[in-house]
Amino acid sequence: MALIVASLCVIVSGSGTQDGGRTLADFLLDASDGSRHGLYSEREARVATVLVFIEPGDPASRACAEAVAARAADEDLSGVTWLAISGSNSRRLDLKERDAKESDPALLALAEVQVPLLLDPDLMVAADAGVKQSGTLLLLDADFKVVYRGLADDRFDGTTLRSSANNDYLGNALDAFIAGEAIDPAETPAAGTDLWARAPTRKVTFHRDVAPLLYRHCSECHRPNQPGPMELLDYDDAAGWAPTIAEVALAGRMPPWFANPRHGRFANERRLTETEKRTLQLFAEQGAPAGDPKDAPPRPTFADPEWRIADPDVVLELPEAQPIPAEGVVQYRYATLDPNFTEDQWIQASDCEPSVPAATHHVIAYTVPPGKDAKEILRDPIGVLSLSAIAGWAPGTDPLDLPDGQAIFIAKGSTLLFELHYNPNGTATSDRTRIAFRRTRVPVTTLIHNDGIMKFDFRIPPSKADATFAASRTFTTPGRLLELTPHMHLRGKAMRYELERDGVRRVLLDVPGYDFNWQISYQPIVPIETQPGDKLILTAVYDNSRDNKWNPNPKVAVTWGDQSFEEMMIGYFDWIDPTEPPPKMTPYAGAQE
Repeated sequence: MALIVASLCVIVSGSGTQDGGRTLADFLLDASDGSRHGLYSEREARVATVLVFIEPGDPASRACAEAVAARAADEDLSGVTWLAISGSNSRRLDLKERDAKESDPALLALAEVQVPLLLDPDLMVAADAGVKQSGTLLLLDADFKVVYRGLADDRFDGTTLRSSANNDYLGNALDAFIAGEAIDPAETPAAGTDLWARAPTRKVTFHRDVAPLLYRHCSECHRPNQPGPMELLDYDDAAGWAPTIAEVALAGRMPPWFANPRHGRFANERRLTETEKRTLQLFAEQGAPAGDPKDAPPRPTFADPEWRIADPDVVLELPEAQPIPAEGVVQYRYATLDPNFTEDQWIQASDCEPSVPAATHHVIAYTVPPGKDAKEILRDPIGVLSLSAIAGWAPGTDPLDLPDGQAIFIAKGSTLLFELHYNPNGTATSDRTRIAFRRTRVPVTTLIHNDGIMKFDFRIPPSKADATFAASRTFTTPGRLLELTPHMHLRGKAMRYELERDGVRRVLLDVPGYDFNWQISYQPIVPIETQPGDKLILTAVYDNSRDNKWNPNPKVAVTWGDQSFEEMMIGYFDWIDPTEPPPKMTPYAGAQE
């Protein structure tokens, strides 16, 4: 509608606000219903955003919330995202409780039009946005610049809440925005209560505040036999590391997650909310107080003490230990293993586990079909990339763990080929990687295929800071993309996946700050539908300059190669074909004897 056209217009009115057209930083907050919402999420479907800052029981908040609710119900404004933010305690704002709705008209008005209520007890977003009073509304353009700030209307004058308004500031601002005209007025004085007068700095303790956060986001990797450099399962583990934990959380280095939030939503997202970051910061600043152990949540339990998947029924180990020297460059190694599968296998979950993760960069286990010779495949420099991966390990990776009805197929008589990449760490040792499978117990309706877009014929010039290359794949069958996994080496800077249909491109995944130290797969919440003729486009950027702190040598040209000081350009993806008939198979009935 008209609002779509507005997204192409230049809105100049933002310069009339105190913000001077300032772009708000992204944020992530928990909502009162338990969901999580980010400012930048799903940007491609949005041309404007309205943020409203409210407090229960406040007449200015009521006036603003009711005006927002009336507009949010307008189908002609479907391109606007509406978000309400409150600094009140989350326990008081549970909109699933009928009493809470009835007790505050502002909350009820927002709930009826499904405007999420985001919880910001430390007022982190309000501080960043320069909001000081309740009932303040911000209208943001498609680039999240403030183009209007102030009241939704003038029903509340600071003392009295009237039944009707003389001036509909929000409506006027939206109308002008849609028309591509200057918003006048671009700012109105707020009339609500002082947000900063009510709350002292929050006091946190490990057992009540920090432990739930660590158990939810950190302990999976920071526990025995996993890649985290320290355990984070109890107070003694966390207290000494409190300043470091706060530092890496505030900087966004932990948990590792590199997807641009403006493009796509992912089921395995590892971002901390602003409140969680602030909790870790306060824990460090306040001297890491333990608090009352009675406040502690139960310690987390894991699917298996050794594995990241539950109930593996096949566990295999490399037939020979792999020596790793104390120093030097170790060429990629390949080891074969015969699993003695006398029947077809339908694998629902798999995991790899190197015995010395500190000296292992990655492991990938491929299946070699019956009748194929692994040695012959390896004679081709890129032959291994033609095989199907069944399991892998690297810092940041997740194990394969498919929902019921989905599986990866291994034909009887297949062998396994392990690609082993070691990084010497100063101590001579040896590795004997293991692999675990869980076979499906239910009929398989959909087979998972793994594939990738690759470019081999590239050359990165010496000292080039932004060498950019593209490759693509055109689909010939319908499909659904389940997972996207960028892969480059030490000079990798950024990678983007786009889907082109009828000449129009849509960004599926944008990784603007690629980090070779973390091999992350991104799993869309909703599988991405593809049609015959669609083109999947991969764009990669490399930094071969001296400004890249990981660069082994900026003075040399770089081409394709296995080693980390060489480069790769691969955009892996897992997909299914919804038209593919289900396989004829018998589900696995019990554990291996």
